[in-house]
Amino acid sequence: MKDKEEPECIVDFAAVEELTSLTGVREQQEIQRADPMHSGFMWYVPPLAVSRLQHESGGHDWIISGHDMQVLTATVSPGETVTTEVGSFVYGSGDIETKVELTCFGSGGCSEGWNRICGGESCAKVLLTNKGMEEGYVGLTPPYPAKIVPLQFGKHIQENHALIAQPGVYMSQLGKVYVACDLDCSPTTCCCAGFGCCRQKITGNKDSIAFLSAGGTIVYRQLADNETITVDSRSIVAVEESVSLGITPNGRLCVCCLGGEGCFSTTLTGPGKVFMQVCTCNVICVTPLFTSPEVCSTFRSQ
Repeated sequence: MKDKEEPECIVDFAAVEELTSLTGVREQQEIQRADPMHSGFMWYVPPLAVSRLQHESGGHDWIISGHDMQVLTATVSPGETVTTEVGSFVYGSGDIETKVELTCFGSGGCSEGWNRICGGESCAKVLLTNKGMEEGYVGLTPPYPAKIVPLQFGKHIQENHALIAQPGVYMSQLGKVYVACDLDCSPTTCCCAGFGCCRQKITGNKDSIAFLSAGGTIVYRQLADNETITVDSRSIVAVEESVSLGITPNGRLCVCCLGGEGCFSTTLTGPGKVFMQVCTCNVICVTPLFTSPEVCSTFRSQ
């Protein structure tokens, strides 16, 4: 039975079908309710904690609980390992063993470690291994107040495509996912587009899932060929590598200095998907609860 508290329209990336790919009359009416202004941006609600939205990938069953500050719970078979980011562990079954791998000296060699560091991640990653004889479980959450965004390669991200993401948004993975860096050699975009010179690049095998963290309301849009939109540089979570970055001036001197958006905004040109957030770490730090320098420096380091 449908939960009465549930919104009329849920855009769930992990569902069997994506709302935007449906073509029936009823589905088009649902899209109209989700995007009545025809902006092309669809509201994203991560999977809720009910049985019909339990998912499976790479031999793991997993579910995301809560609406904000969410928890990812995944099963771990005997001898299997879940890889996650530092500081994301919440709970686990009794036979879960925690290890830390320094990627500069790990199985991937020194290049893996330097790629992660240049991409904005820690050189260390946490390995949660089930040492028991029965199936176990782990619970993970982002290291700052955020939602969890599950993106499956070959389904939500085109096969053989990569994600270009903001530093620090990677949280965990199921299956073979690789975090590296991508160099932006354009002086205009590397300085003003919000990603920097060394951009985080996330790739994965087909059906593997990368779990990203993003704050506040999350929206996404599928850009058509040569379609261009202008966005706030700080609000981008990730884009497919087929999306081209550019910049556009925000206006004259008064607008740049007093408008709160800086001198430039980022332009994104399709084809490809764009994932956006409304609450970044910098926004969190200006709220009264998080004004201490120690807390802000912790969030920014993520």
